[in-house]
Amino acid sequence: MPSSFAVGWRQVAACFMLLAAAGMVASTYSLVAVPLAQEFQPSRMVLMLTMTVMAAASAVLMPVLGNLMDRFSVRILMVTGSVLLASGYVAISLATSFNQVLLIFGVLVAPANVLMGPLAATVLLSRWFERQRGRAIGFAIAGIAAGGFTFPMIIQGLLDTHQWREALQLLGLVIAVWTIPAALLVVDHPSDRGLHPDGASEPSEQAREELEKEPISARAILTDPAFWMIAVTVAIVTAGMKGMITNLAPLALDTGIEASDAAFLVSIYAGCGFLAKMFFAGLSDRMGPRALMFASLGGFAVGMVCLTQAHLGYWMIALGVAIIGLFGGMMVPTESYLAPRVFGQRAVGRAMGLLSGTILIALLSTPPLFGLIFDLTGSYRGIFWAFGGLAVAALFWLPAIRLHPRDYGPAQPLPAE
Repeated sequence: MPSSFAVGWRQVAACFMLLAAAGMVASTYSLVAVPLAQEFQPSRMVLMLTMTVMAAASAVLMPVLGNLMDRFSVRILMVTGSVLLASGYVAISLATSFNQVLLIFGVLVAPANVLMGPLAATVLLSRWFERQRGRAIGFAIAGIAAGGFTFPMIIQGLLDTHQWREALQLLGLVIAVWTIPAALLVVDHPSDRGLHPDGASEPSEQAREELEKEPISARAILTDPAFWMIAVTVAIVTAGMKGMITNLAPLALDTGIEASDAAFLVSIYAGCGFLAKMFFAGLSDRMGPRALMFASLGGFAVGMVCLTQAHLGYWMIALGVAIIGLFGGMMVPTESYLAPRVFGQRAVGRAMGLLSGTILIALLSTPPLFGLIFDLTGSYRGIFWAFGGLAVAALFWLPAIRLHPRDYGPAQPLPAE
């Protein structure tokens, strides 16, 4: 029989593959947006409403699906998400109006992103890992960056060699082959195989105490100041990154950069994001999240300032995108790392659902807001300055964020912060 260690890291590999597919939706939308704009002729703001629709639907679904993940099979839910995502791109290829595209992103793509995304991975991996939880989550969430690095080349290659409708149908097939076998590898609980977290021969004292506790209620989570401080901090960085990446190709094209070079900017962003997840995986269990959040906020602010100077050319845009991917990317696993730590493993699905849903509400306006600023001013400079300033402001409240459960007592050793 395979060891708990081997089976546990198999879950990390499965989550890596699923997150690569789920995470590429936002990071590659600017490539898909180009033929959609040519076909349906929406304004720049309306073109970016797809991301708002997806975020809105996800925000509504996350608390519900997060609660389901605490109670039902994550494996079945992940397989369902794989089928929905592949079907979503095929459905987009059949759309006859942009309103239909918006509907598809809300009805098919949004639930797929929840069922295959960080929420599901956090619920699953928090069951399989305790001492190495940060490392496991960091490696798994690196899949988001890996997908953002790989899929732009796949998508642009399909768009270059096929009509856009046929290209999206082929993309749906690629997604199905990529995700469904990975989802079928998922094992819901170590106990399903007679195993324990971290490859241990028996459950830890902390795990036994956790199982004896009642899960934290949604009301207790929402009234916890740590919940809101974490949500706002993560939202500043992730909202800024989402607005930037969904408008990156149009920004590049506006400065005279070729489409193929714009696609490579997305790959630079994703490649640096991948390195960020590796750094998080290697450092989180040693340094703790506070120092990593400080570095993330500071680096993200610097990257946004670089993008205010996009008129200087390709090298400045590439520098800003790389810095944002490297430093901002470290904030992406933070939400997943903190949820079980602050709210307890038995309620991690509920906590992550509420936390992710709240953060997504902040993301609702970001992609079209970037587009609106461009429509009004002819430049993205103002919105880049705004997000850089917000990141600097967040540095001042970072030390006040609580990084342990409310009911922490002397009988439990406090993890390093």
